[in-house]
Amino acid sequence: QLFEETKKLAEIQLELAEKHTESVMPGFTHYQPAMITTWGHWLCAYVQGLNRDLERLVFSLELVNRNPLGAAAAFGTSWSLDRQLTTELLGFAKLETNSLDCIVSRWENEAQLAFSCSMLINRLSMMSQDLIVLSLPYLDMLGINEAFVTGSSIMPQKKNPDFAEVIRSKAAFCHGQLQSLLGVQKGALSGYNRDSQLTKYVIMDVVRECEPVAGILSEVFRTLEVKTESMRKHCETGFMNAVDLADLLTRECGLPFRESHNILSRAVKFSAPSKFITEEALKEAFENSGHDAGLLPIDLEKFQDPSYLVSCRQHSGSPAPEQVRIQVDELREDLEQSEQPLNQVRRKVDQAYLRCRHASKD
Repeated sequence: QLFEETKKLAEIQLELAEKHTESVMPGFTHYQPAMITTWGHWLCAYVQGLNRDLERLVFSLELVNRNPLGAAAAFGTSWSLDRQLTTELLGFAKLETNSLDCIVSRWENEAQLAFSCSMLINRLSMMSQDLIVLSLPYLDMLGINEAFVTGSSIMPQKKNPDFAEVIRSKAAFCHGQLQSLLGVQKGALSGYNRDSQLTKYVIMDVVRECEPVAGILSEVFRTLEVKTESMRKHCETGFMNAVDLADLLTRECGLPFRESHNILSRAVKFSAPSKFITEEALKEAFENSGHDAGLLPIDLEKFQDPSYLVSCRQHSGSPAPEQVRIQVDELREDLEQSEQPLNQVRRKVDQAYLRCRHASKD
């Protein structure tokens, strides 16, 4: 269920990314405006991470899907057991052979799953924080559907993204539970120890807290209002074309990037109170650095256009619209392939069930 809900979230985000390959918006570093990107590119980043989370869940299943039955107290038994037969009858992928390790590792499967859950909910927590920030009235780039916001106890105007805040706290909870699981076997002598009883309660809590999160976020993203005009407007502030202009000076004027960087730093200061780098300010900064302004590339106006800036980044994985479309196709294919190991497990379990059912009738 956790796998399926996560995959559904990724599919919804890819559908949204496909619609917004050209929806330019600010990208941030250190919470400050950095460079122009697109909402489609941002969403593809989520999905690429979710694909890794799905791989981790499948890997956790592969580690768990091994038969410990017959290990007894850890040191074998005098009863004649066909452990390979029970492995087949129960639909396990393989037999966990050594009887001592079967018992010593009783905490390990829980810790492995808790780690996968913690990594997943970390990403979902990051998405939640993005939704909180990008939907702030001061930015107003995203609108969260009213079905997912909560009022205040005393302020009637409030529309609080409580779901996102709760998801952040669930991430902290999962991290703590993972730490507990990692400590259960620490320092224990090989063999059975009652400490491992605790791991069952802990992992059930982890799974219970994680299970609904991806499903809730799926509906949040499905009903999300994307305010493309506001996104574009914010691209016109914060001097977010500075890197692109520095790259231009390096390519066209043969300057070391360090020198181009210094020129653009001055141009930012000279452009004030404007919120984008003006051609006049760039010329002044260029001359102040000891260069002939006549060497500046012509037609700098297009470097004020956010759409033009992202279209120039044509390498794989970039925010350029055509590159994002390629990413959407590749990520969608990865999503479909990610479920194949899970389907194989389902088939093996179904076959084992039918075999046992027929045998009981006979």
